[in-house]
Amino acid sequence: MKLLKKYFILFMMVVLLPTVVKAGSISFSQAEKISELSYKFTLSVEDINLNYIDGKINITNGTISKITMASGWVNKTGNNNDFHFYHNGASKGNYTVATIEVAMTGNSRYTIENLKYGLHKCTIDNYNLYYNENGNVVSRAEYNASICSVNTDATLKSLTTSSGNVSPVFDKTLELYNITVPNSVSNLTFYATPNSEKAKVISGTTCSLNVGITVCKITVQAEAGNTKTYSITVTRKNAANNSLSTDASIRDLQVHNATLTKSFNPNTKEYDIKVDKGANYIYFTFIANSNGQKYTSQKCNITPDTKTCTLTITAEDKQTTNSYVFNIIKEGTNNNNANSNSSNNTTTGENATSNVVINENKNNLNNDTNNTSNTNNNNSSNVNNSSSINQATENIGEENNASSSNDKEKNNEEENMTEKAEDTMIIPIINKPVNKDIILTITILIAAVFIGMICGNFIRKHKNKQK
Repeated sequence: MKLLKKYFILFMMVVLLPTVVKAGSISFSQAEKISELSYKFTLSVEDINLNYIDGKINITNGTISKITMASGWVNKTGNNNDFHFYHNGASKGNYTVATIEVAMTGNSRYTIENLKYGLHKCTIDNYNLYYNENGNVVSRAEYNASICSVNTDATLKSLTTSSGNVSPVFDKTLELYNITVPNSVSNLTFYATPNSEKAKVISGTTCSLNVGITVCKITVQAEAGNTKTYSITVTRKNAANNSLSTDASIRDLQVHNATLTKSFNPNTKEYDIKVDKGANYIYFTFIANSNGQKYTSQKCNITPDTKTCTLTITAEDKQTTNSYVFNIIKEGTNNNNANSNSSNNTTTGENATSNVVINENKNNLNNDTNNTSNTNNNNSSNVNNSSSINQATENIGEENNASSSNDKEKNNEEENMTEKAEDTMIIPIINKPVNKDIILTITILIAAVFIGMICGNFIRKHKNKQK
C-alpha cells in the first residue's frame, strides 16, 4: 500500500508540475487567434515599476489593426509599429500594459526591437511630456514650478584676468589653472562669467598676491545651491630676480588614464604606455625642476589611429623645450606599431609660466589628482539590472540603453532599461505550429499510461501474493 502511495504522489507531481515565473520581467504573450485572419497578444509586466515603455514591433505579412490600452496607460503613437506607452505615475506590481491585435495576409511572425522602459522623473521626454519628481505627468507650468526646473549648472563659461592668461586654455570642466605675473602686480582681478544665467560668482573675483605663490579661488553657485570652485595658482616674481629661467627639465611624471610600462626616468625620452580601456584621452602631471611646482598638461586625444602622444615642456624663457614621446598600446593589443608616428598628438606645458599647478604640495605627485570635474550626470540608472524578458516561445535579450539627451532634461533620478529581441514569435495561419498545451497534454498522457502500467503490475503481484 505504501508503494502505491509513492506512485500516486509521483503521478501528481508530473501532472501538477508548476510553471516557474521570473520576477522582474516584461512579457509578450503567445499570439491568440480571434478570427480567421486576426490574432492578438498582450504586453504584461511583473514586478517592475514603470511609467513608460516603448519600442518597435516588426510584423511580416501583417499590420497592427488595434491597440487596446490597460487602465491608466496611454498610447502616444496610435497603431504604428513604433510604439510609446506612458502612465501617469509609477505603475507597480503585476499588470497588463496593452493588448495588440494584428491583421494577417499570410503566415506571419513578429519581433520586438529597441524595447525601452523605465521610470521617468524630472524629465521632458521626446514627446514633450513633462514628468515631475514623483514620475507624474504634469503641465509645463507645473513642471517649471517644481523642483525639477531648478538649474544645477555651477560651471563658468569664460575666465580671464587683469594680467596675463591662465594656462592651460580655459575649459569649464577643468578646475586647476596656473599664471605667472611680474613683481609689479600685487593684485589680480578675475573676470568670470557663469555658464548659466541663473548661476552667480559668490567669491574670488579679486585676489591679493604675495611674492612667490598665491592660490586664488573662484567659487560659483548654481540656482539649486550647489557650488563649484576654480583654483588659480599665481606666481608673482621676486623683484630682485626677474630673469627668465631656461630650465625645462622635470623630476617626476605621472600619466592619467594610462599606465607606463616602466618607471619614469627624466633622462629617458621615450616610453610605452598602456591606455585604459574606454579612455578617450590621456594627460600628464609632472614636477618641474626649476621651481618644484606641479603642473598638468593638456589632453592628448586617443583614437583608433593614435600611435604616439608627445609631452613638450617649455621653460619660462618660452624657447627652451624638453620633450617626451609615449607610444600608445591599446588594452588587449600588441605593440606592433609602437614606433610608428603616422598619427601624433602633442601635449605641452610651459614651465613656471603657463602650466597648471595640480595642487599646493610641491614635493609629491598625488595619484588621485583629477583635473576634469564631473558635469551634471543626466544619464538614466537601471530600473532593475536583473530583470528579464519572458516571452512565451521567444527570448528577448537585455541590454542597457541610455535615454536620448535633452537640453531641458534632468534625469538624476530617472531609471531606464532597454531590451532587444533576439528571436521571433510565430503567428500561425496556414501551418499552425503545435500548441504548447497540446505538447503538455501528450506528455501527461504518456506519463499517465506509464504510471498506470506500473500500478497494474503492482496490483497483479499483490493479488498473487494473497493467493
